[in-house]
Amino acid sequence: MGPREKLALRFVLTAVFWLGVAGIEGLLMRAILAGMLSNIYGVEHFYGMMTVHPFVGIYGWAYMAVLGAFYYLVPKVLNKELYSERAAYMSYWTLLLGVLITWVSGYVFKFASLYTLYWPLPIVRFPPTSVLVFSIGMLLIFISVLLFFFNMFATIFLPQGEERGAGYIFKKLVTLSFNLDEIKARIKGVKDYIPGVYSYPVFIVGVFRGCVDTTLNALTMTGLASILAVFSLSSLLGFKLPTSLVDPLVYKNVFWWGLDLVADGNVLIYTAATWYFLVPMLVGRKLYGESVVRTVILADLVVSLFVWNHHMLADTPQPLALQIQGQVVTWGELITMGLTIFAVLKTIWLARPVKYSTPLKFILLSILGYMIGGSAGILQASYALNRYLHNTQWVIGVHAHVLLLAGLTLTLFAVIYALAPIITSKELDSRLADIHLVLFFSGAIIMSSAMGLAGIEGMLRRTLYPNGEYAEYMYTALAGGLLMAAGYLTFIVNFLKTYGISTVITVFKK
Repeated sequence: MGPREKLALRFVLTAVFWLGVAGIEGLLMRAILAGMLSNIYGVEHFYGMMTVHPFVGIYGWAYMAVLGAFYYLVPKVLNKELYSERAAYMSYWTLLLGVLITWVSGYVFKFASLYTLYWPLPIVRFPPTSVLVFSIGMLLIFISVLLFFFNMFATIFLPQGEERGAGYIFKKLVTLSFNLDEIKARIKGVKDYIPGVYSYPVFIVGVFRGCVDTTLNALTMTGLASILAVFSLSSLLGFKLPTSLVDPLVYKNVFWWGLDLVADGNVLIYTAATWYFLVPMLVGRKLYGESVVRTVILADLVVSLFVWNHHMLADTPQPLALQIQGQVVTWGELITMGLTIFAVLKTIWLARPVKYSTPLKFILLSILGYMIGGSAGILQASYALNRYLHNTQWVIGVHAHVLLLAGLTLTLFAVIYALAPIITSKELDSRLADIHLVLFFSGAIIMSSAMGLAGIEGMLRRTLYPNGEYAEYMYTALAGGLLMAAGYLTFIVNFLKTYGISTVITVFKK
């Protein structure tokens, strides 16, 4: 096993660990909302858990898995060496430490501002020590992300063996991500110009366009973490900065702009790029409509820059023009994701007869997950329906959890099932993989649907119901969560049965 393979597996195995942690947190929250465990977990514990849960799930599981996969795939597809192995290991340790410190801030220091971090709640409600610990965790997470993306940009854009500055890399990134070279050629009247994006495989185009979103997200969230750190440090040093220095509405807009670059832009672009890479490889056929697909990825990038307002349709101080924009632009995601799904399914259709391998099965059900969760999101982008659904369990259940669990997570497992045999020369047990898929997908749909139905009945999100007012829905959600846990454990058994604990130990040896 080479160093690049070992690096990829280290990221992925750590990601699988954090997925287990996030799953335990989810089960505990469902149980608490069903009226169980009230003498074990108090209010502070519940809200602390709810605060760190998305950070563990998104940055511990999804980011770790994506970083590991791309550190392996990008150099392999380009037939180049990774720009900096040292920077790759630095990004691993800073991300691992950042997620761990963020987790500690909730469980040990009782930081419970919820992942929204709405101003000035973190500063006025929680001790400055807990705020500082949380902000340090956030800063480490996003320093890791920035390290990763510079490594990716340098690997993609620098000619092998050449040393050029960050300015060259940045110029190439912006030019190719937004087709600026083609625009310039059209303005000058150059005929038969071939855009620079055609010099890269479509998977790589998806990667660097997705990296634009995530870089902007990382810079935004680093800025917000720095604000929290400055205010908490000032309190610890004996002088309190006035919270009026930060406007709550501007802060909320900036926060959702940055966060939504991942939630609604980057997730879709990375998922599309992954499907575009895996499906042709699995069915042995060129991607259908590849030239159009490059434009679809660009459209996704542009749309993702302007969708954050759909999170603020229920905010009455938000200007009406922005609320209208939040609805209209969000509908564009329905078009871009629809075209992505069409291109992938058409590729499979034209490749008949198709062998439905384990990764392909995971991809097909992940597409279904995105269709369900994405449709729920489009419904929520209606101003009228948003007033009814926005602050309920519907949003976090049928929209967010279906997308993240039945959509994104199954896509990431498809990558693991596809790449593990390439890296190790051993196939995972397909029968156990089928059990994993059925349990995990059905559990995700059952849990998320129960949460959504509770929301329609009036159950609010980010709210503790210690007396189990919606217990019947939460018991069903808990049952769905247990099915996912069984699927997760099936994967663990499959991995250890196939590769042995010695492989895991080898991966974590320097």
